[in-house]
Amino acid sequence: MSKLFGYDLTVEYRAGKFNTVADALSRRDEEAAVLALSGPLFTDYDALCAELQDDTAAQNLRQQLAAGTAPDGWQLVDGLLLYNNRIFVPEGSTLWPQLLRDAHGAGHEGVQKTLHRLRASFYNSSIHRLVRDFVRGCAICQRNKTENLHPTGLLQPLPVPSHVWSDIAMNFVEGFPRVGGKSVILTIVDRFSKMAHFVALSHPYSAQSVARAFFDNIVRLHGFPCSIVSDRDTVFTSQFWEELFKLAGVKLLRSSAFHPQTDGQSEVTNRIIVMYLRCLAGDRPRSWL
Repeated sequence: MSKLFGYDLTVEYRAGKFNTVADALSRRDEEAAVLALSGPLFTDYDALCAELQDDTAAQNLRQQLAAGTAPDGWQLVDGLLLYNNRIFVPEGSTLWPQLLRDAHGAGHEGVQKTLHRLRASFYNSSIHRLVRDFVRGCAICQRNKTENLHPTGLLQPLPVPSHVWSDIAMNFVEGFPRVGGKSVILTIVDRFSKMAHFVALSHPYSAQSVARAFFDNIVRLHGFPCSIVSDRDTVFTSQFWEELFKLAGVKLLRSSAFHPQTDGQSEVTNRIIVMYLRCLAGDRPRSWL
């Protein structure tokens, strides 16, 4: 008898035939043995073999292998083309969506891990592009993953103007009631003196009509500016607009998409003119012109 953790223990021997419950765990039933054999199974074997028969690149490789002129690493095994013991899958194969889904896995891992898993068994010279396009187009990844990108660069301020009407900003205000064919305001503001011109335009306007209004109301009074700040409206990005001011020696500065703060001067001027028109013509909308 001995003491262990405060208990009195006694070790007694009991023969196996009297201890059937515990003894059964250590005995093997020789008659009930089960033998199993497991291995990988490529279920699309027949489909891939059929595609290789019709693929031009695969046919050329088969001919080169038969003539002994194939590049190193290629071999033909059981109807499949292997490159360094990896199965060759043509780029136009219908099996790629399923292979890419299987390699992408339930965890929806990135390009490198998916590519590493796929390259272990399959080969194609464009496999990196196929994996990259598939991962970028995965709807689940787009909804649930965060981007791991380098932070963007610092904001680059606009050059500070030193003379009146040497650096200007332009923008449009739309949505006004049509009066006399006019429903748009072209806002031109001097970034140095904050003086602004407001020109009524017809909609739809074009690069030619905006340029004509600019010459009649700005160039005629103040001459050509050194730079024009604008957004990426189709007028300001048109070939006519760019060529016109290139010949005039005017530098065009455009804001980035979805960054209106770049052209903050014209945005503030737009807000002010709209506020004035609401106060002065809010009860008579058609008198805004």
